[in-house]
Order: sequence, then C-alpha cells, then structure tokens
Amino acid sequence: MSPAPAFTSEQIRTEIKKLIARVTEREPDEVADDAHYMEELGVDSLMAMEVMLAVDKKFKLDIPEEEFNTATNVNESVKLVEHWLAQGAAANA
Repeated sequence: MSPAPAFTSEQIRTEIKKLIARVTEREPDEVADDAHYMEELGVDSLMAMEVMLAVDKKFKLDIPEEEFNTATNVNESVKLVEHWLAQGAAANA
C-alpha cells in the first residue's frame, strides 16, 4: 500500500473552506476559520454529510461520522483531518 499523500495544514484548510463554501453557496473567503458550521453558516445535517463524504474522498480517509460531527468549524475540521492523516501514515509505516 502506498503512503497517503502529504498535505499541509494550509492545503487542508483551503479544501475544507472550498467544500463548506460549496454547500453553503458562499465564496471560500467568506468562510471564517472559527465560524460555527450550524449557527453561523447554516450547515444542516445533510450538508454536513456531504462535506464529510467529500473530505473522506479528497484526503482518502474514513473518518467515523460521530467523530466528524464533533468538528464545529474549519479550525476543528483541519485538526481532525490532520489527526486521521497522521493515523493513516502511522499505519502505513
């Protein structure tokens, strides 16, 4: 099995912002790193599922839904993706 591609925090942040922007019909620069997905950006459960699936596909991960749902903003999502990428890298080492 080949190692997972390396992504920087900024690349992860950019991709997550693009995904959130797409589902909320905004521009990525309108998505603040600390804006609450549901309360400030209007992300509902269906939108969250769409983002989760897109994140899993983009970064070749399989983050459990219950864990993914603990992230409430871009900053938390970046940390979560970094954690799972590190887990994958450790498993492939």
